[in-house]
Amino acid sequence: MPTLLIVEDEAVLARNLAKLFTRQGFEVHHATGTADAQRIAAATPPDIVLLDLRLPDGSGLDLLDALLATDPDLPVIMMTAFGTVADAVQAMQRGARDYAQKPFGLDEIQLKVEHALRSTRQRREISYYRERGAAAGTILGESAAAERLRALVTRIGRMMAGAGAPAPTVLLLGETGSGKGHVAHALHAAGGRSNGPFIEVNCTALPENLVEAELFGYEKGAFTDAKTAHAGLFETAEGGVLFLDEIGHISAALQGKFLKVIEEKVVRRIGATAGRRVDVHIIAATNRDLEAAVRLGEFREDLYQRLSVAVIRIPPIREREGDAVRLARALLADLCRRYGVAPRTLSPEAETAITRYAWPGNVRELANTMERVLLFSDADPVQVDDLGLAPGAPAGGRLAVAPSGEVQIEFPDSGLSLEAVERTLIVMALERSSGNVSAAARLLGVTRDTMRYRMEKFGLGE
Repeated sequence: MPTLLIVEDEAVLARNLAKLFTRQGFEVHHATGTADAQRIAAATPPDIVLLDLRLPDGSGLDLLDALLATDPDLPVIMMTAFGTVADAVQAMQRGARDYAQKPFGLDEIQLKVEHALRSTRQRREISYYRERGAAAGTILGESAAAERLRALVTRIGRMMAGAGAPAPTVLLLGETGSGKGHVAHALHAAGGRSNGPFIEVNCTALPENLVEAELFGYEKGAFTDAKTAHAGLFETAEGGVLFLDEIGHISAALQGKFLKVIEEKVVRRIGATAGRRVDVHIIAATNRDLEAAVRLGEFREDLYQRLSVAVIRIPPIREREGDAVRLARALLADLCRRYGVAPRTLSPEAETAITRYAWPGNVRELANTMERVLLFSDADPVQVDDLGLAPGAPAGGRLAVAPSGEVQIEFPDSGLSLEAVERTLIVMALERSSGNVSAAARLLGVTRDTMRYRMEKFGLGE
């Protein structure tokens, strides 16, 4: 429920305004002068203020200054019976959002209040998402692999930061959960388009029959439900970044359309007779081996060449020595802030377990583990049992599947957990099949029921 403060010494007008906005769902407070208004605003900070310019104990402009000193984003609408141009200009110059000249209609003032609140919400949302994007664009870690990744992101971003600088397509490669989206945000923040939009598209999440309409848009009447024209995501990302996640799993038909957009920087809406030029920096990501997919004829070679102008390989946690614990601490601290609970720490034994675990799901699995700890345990410091990790799963081993289907395993000196290998193979099969359990089961030569049983055993969930 938004809070409205009415600062008005004319009793009839104040009463009518209070009735109107109470019916509209506002919590309404009324002050007759500057001192009364400041007392109410201090006790119950308003979301919007209707402020008379002339008050018995002072100037509404001075009260405007005081209110905005406390909350610079507070929308204030000035009300004046002396509605000269000079009054209005001075009020707007000092930070008022709008003004209304008495006598005004209740419909008029209602529209001004709604517009001011909507505008404020939009600004706050933009600010929130920019802050969140900046946080997402911070690459944490002190390992050599993390340092190399930061240096590469900084270099590419610096090259694109100049006015009129080209925006080469960047391809992010890495295992599932390794932080490809995080690196895409970092590139957005480091480049010359940080003030532009960041539009993320999971290519496997869009239904096949809607993907073209969502990406390229459509004109009114292009199909039965096209009641109005609709801009696609390429157009929405104008002046910013379009992040195409899981691009390795798009259909052959869509691969051709992507290639054309990347080459020509032109999109054509469904039903349109002409294309629209777009200025978009494309960042693509996949956990798939695209070179192998090209050899198998499952991915266009020309599209792969266009995408791989600048390739960044995201190292998995097991290749980032010491970073697992650093990331766990940072994630736990962030989660405590988000859930509004007291800060928590990790016991030395828990940190050792985190270091030794293979983390086949990478940063995503680590983040999920920390959130689970916070939700289901009150222990401080967090203990090993609170983590719920599979026993005997040391990091350092490498597991890969060759195009021929041969499983290649590199043993660390400390040994390797058979359960960890099994879990990793299941995760890889699910990645390869884009989460389709039946397809993943076929890849591993087991039944769907067996696959579901083993997924449940390892907490992977369908």
